[in-house]
Amino acid sequence: MALLPYLDSKDASPEVQKLLTGRPVVLNVQRMTANAQKIFVQRSRLSNALFTQTTIDPRLRELAILRTAKDCHSVYEWTQHVPAARHVGLTDQQISEIDNWQSAPCFTEIERLVLKFTDEVNESVKASRETLEALKRHLSPGEIIELLIIIGHWRQTASILETTEVELEEFAGKIDILANMPPRP
Repeated sequence: MALLPYLDSKDASPEVQKLLTGRPVVLNVQRMTANAQKIFVQRSRLSNALFTQTTIDPRLRELAILRTAKDCHSVYEWTQHVPAARHVGLTDQQISEIDNWQSAPCFTEIERLVLKFTDEVNESVKASRETLEALKRHLSPGEIIELLIIIGHWRQTASILETTEVELEEFAGKIDILANMPPRP
């Protein structure tokens, strides 16, 4: 049982109710973060933008999210993003090798750099200059900033999930959270 209550829909503002009822599936993480109703509205917009308004390759986004889930020991985040990672083209081998990415032959140079960058940011808040310089050979400044926001957003999500002990849904890992997202522009 979660350590804080999930927002009861009868206590939700009209704007939060609209956000929650307008989704094909309401996840426990959404029900938990909805407790901070005014922030939840803005946070939902940011989450949506990170799926639909970024220029970074979605495969790199999902690698960063999965690595962040591992770095933060967030089973919930990992479980919910494995289908999303498959949806954007990550292989089962890549997913299973996230823990051992340094020695796994299934990752490209850019994928390795994103995983290294993610680990460094999660460990020290700041990536090394060496890793940043290497990443700059593959990604634009905007894509690097997007990557930093992605790492930070899902690290924050992991903190919410782990601190409040949000439970996995019965269907966790069986649905693709991206399936009903609008296509990228």
